[in-house]
Amino acid sequence: MVKFLLLALAFGLAHAHAEIEGKWVTTAIAADNADIIEEGQPLRLYVRELACTEACNRLKFTFYTKVNGQCTKTKVIANRQADDQYRARFEGDNIIVPVYVTPEIIIFVVQNVNRTGRKTNLIYVLGKGQSLTSVQYEKLEEFAKVQNIPRKNIQDILATDICPK
Repeated sequence: MVKFLLLALAFGLAHAHAEIEGKWVTTAIAADNADIIEEGQPLRLYVRELACTEACNRLKFTFYTKVNGQCTKTKVIANRQADDQYRARFEGDNIIVPVYVTPEIIIFVVQNVNRTGRKTNLIYVLGKGQSLTSVQYEKLEEFAKVQNIPRKNIQDILATDICPK
């Protein structure tokens, strides 16, 4: 699975921006420090839209966070770096890599370093509003293991997404 994802990254990024743009919904999140993706926490992001500008050198994320049941809309711009990773500031410094992109699903790997220097490795799975199939979930579990994220830290978040579409 990991070799497949890396191959998809190397082969697909040149064509990925057309598939990245559009309406998306966060399907699942995983993190090695699970406390920051729990309900009401800052990196539990309910993504709504991705937009590329400047030949996808800038990637705009539109998403909601939810604290105390209140949804707050946020837009963050990530800038492409020389190594084809994106960098953005939100709840610290973030390195963002789209590792798998199809018209139906996008998987991002994110490394967040918060204001206190705590590093967290995350996986965000975006889709078109459906839950992951059992096969997709198994592949996510395998990928999370390679990223040193425990299986118990994978969260299907569609059920808790009450923010505006």
